[in-house]
Amino acid sequence: MRVARYVGEGRVEIIEEPAPTCPAGGLLVRTLACGLCSGELMSWYMDRKIPHVLGHEVCGVVVESDSPEFSMGAKVFPHHHAPDPDSALTRRGAAVHDPVWRATRLQPGGMADLFAVPAPNLADTIRTDDLRGVDAALIEPLACVAKAIRRLHLRGDESVAVVGLGVMGLLFMLALPSAVGCDLNPERRSWAESLGLGVCPPEGLPESEVVIVCPGTGPALDLALARSAPDPRVCLFAPLAPGEVYPLDLHGLYFRDLTLTCSYSCGPEDTKVAADWIRGGLVRAEQVVSRFIALEELPGAYQEMKEGRTLKPMVIFDEGAWA
Repeated sequence: MRVARYVGEGRVEIIEEPAPTCPAGGLLVRTLACGLCSGELMSWYMDRKIPHVLGHEVCGVVVESDSPEFSMGAKVFPHHHAPDPDSALTRRGAAVHDPVWRATRLQPGGMADLFAVPAPNLADTIRTDDLRGVDAALIEPLACVAKAIRRLHLRGDESVAVVGLGVMGLLFMLALPSAVGCDLNPERRSWAESLGLGVCPPEGLPESEVVIVCPGTGPALDLALARSAPDPRVCLFAPLAPGEVYPLDLHGLYFRDLTLTCSYSCGPEDTKVAADWIRGGLVRAEQVVSRFIALEELPGAYQEMKEGRTLKPMVIFDEGAWA
């Protein structure tokens, strides 16, 4: 079967590998659609995972099952990590810190013709027979947005700003339609405007009570802190690179009553929320995916997304992804 492997130095190759087998208690899944995550563009993150098969924003059809919960032919979204549902960390909403969550993964990854879902991953696998595959493949990134919103404890009357209008910024804006978003890239602002979202250049970002920072960069955080209102909550949605030190004026931030919230990945309660949002029509793939491509086109599309020349590609493995 074909897989998309990250091989280092910002390069992806499509290679042939043996197909996985159905794991005990798990599933073997034929891929319908898989999105390229912006996190998979970070060289410092990807280089330490070599060799690595891309893909965790995925939907597929079960072709072999060793689980009574999922029959052959079922359409599924499996999260690439899943916690022990009964752990103390999971029960308090911190599933991503559960040791089981960190140890689980899809085999070899979602950017493959076939992938295996081990039994522990079924703790965060959702049947999506009622969704188009291209939409179900957005459950994981939208769930990351749902987690951040949950952690921010938003009130209905608060002003919200979003820094960065890549795909994650767009998902925040679709989930929070009264928010105002900004981006340096005029093409990204135009894309957001075409969706009817409130957009401005960075210098026009209004002072807001809640500011969500999508890019993991110092300048993006600078802007968020500068445009946050008194008693603000600022969400750091992506990490800075390892070893990158950001200076915080703790004296000034103390007297502003600032709350800095970080939000990393998502857990089962967040994927359920995201699936319900998609079922309710909150997001459709065409709103945030700029290119639907074949797997062989992924190496070039990877470079285009990494260089900011395309918003988001999604690989279509089977025309059933549109059903």
